[in-house]
Formats: sequence, C-alpha cells, structure tokens
Amino acid sequence: MDITSLVEIGIVVIVIYFFIKFIVSPIARLILGIIIVLVTIYLLQRFFGFDTAKIFGPFAKYLDINNLGVNLNWILGPTNYYIDQIKNFLNLIWSNFPKSPN
Repeated sequence: MDITSLVEIGIVVIVIYFFIKFIVSPIARLILGIIIVLVTIYLLQRFFGFDTAKIFGPFAKYLDINNLGVNLNWILGPTNYYIDQIKNFLNLIWSNFPKSPN
C-alpha cells in the first residue's frame, strides 16, 4: 500500500460522506415528513372528524386516505386495532380517576 492508494481511499470516503450528507439525508427527511403529514391527517380524520374538503377544497380528494384507490387495509387494520386498544385503556384509566367534589 502506497501513498497514492491512501489518498484515493481518503477521497472516496470524503465523496461518499458528502453524497450521503447532501443527497440521501434530505431525501430521507422529505419522505419522513410526507409520512408524518399523512399520518397526522389520518389521525385527525379518525378522531376529530377533520374534513379535508373544508380546508383544502378541490385538492382534498388527494389527501383522503380512504379514497386513494390503494388498499391500505393491511396497515390500517392493525393500526386501528391498536389505536382502539389504547383509547379503551385511557378511557378506563380516566373513568377510575378521582373526580373533584364540585
């Protein structure tokens, strides 16, 4: 192993580092941000009756999870089950919580 090989390895490591830092990381953040927004909209629709048509107008049909034309029951079925379990557990705890005498 000579100096030239070490310099080449160092340059390759630096190029890969900057590739990951400036290209892969923003793309991963973008995808994660989109997923977070869609999950938030889904939870708002499910629990609070959030109507996207009132907020986004004609663009709401693209944000409605149920009308995307893609079958997401393999994700939403277990998710709904666990959300309902958490909701029932919190309701049980809240009903057993001591109330004020007022």
